[in-house]
Amino acid sequence: MKKIIVFVFLLSSLTHLNAQTVNGVPVEDIPAKYVEIVATSKMFKFFQVTIYLDYGQIGKMKEVKKGHIIGEDGKPMIFNGVMGALNMLNKKGFNYLSQYTVTTSGANVYKILLENTNYKQKD
Repeated sequence: MKKIIVFVFLLSSLTHLNAQTVNGVPVEDIPAKYVEIVATSKMFKFFQVTIYLDYGQIGKMKEVKKGHIIGEDGKPMIFNGVMGALNMLNKKGFNYLSQYTVTTSGANVYKILLENTNYKQKD
C-alpha cells in the first residue's frame, strides 16, 4: 500500500512540473525559437510581478491574455519578482539572452529575451 501511495505522489509531482501552459500550449512545447518575458510590477506589491510570454502569438493588445502563463489551477501565475519567472522558464529549457526596461507613465516594464532550447524547426 505504501508503494502505491509513493507512486501516486511521484506521478502527481511530475504532472505538477508540466502544468504551466501559454495559450493552451505547454511551456516546453512553445512553437518558437525565441520568446520574450514582459513583466510589470503589481501595484503596492513591488516584488510581485505579472508576466506574459510573447512568442508571436499576440497580434493586438486586447490579446495579451494569450501570453499569460497559466498554472495547474487554471489561473495566471504570479511570480515573486522577474527572477522567479526566469528561473522557472530556465528549468523548462529557456536560456537568457538579453533584457531591457521600458518606462511608460512612470511604470517600468521589464522585457527579457530568451532562447527556447526545446524548439525543433520543421523542415
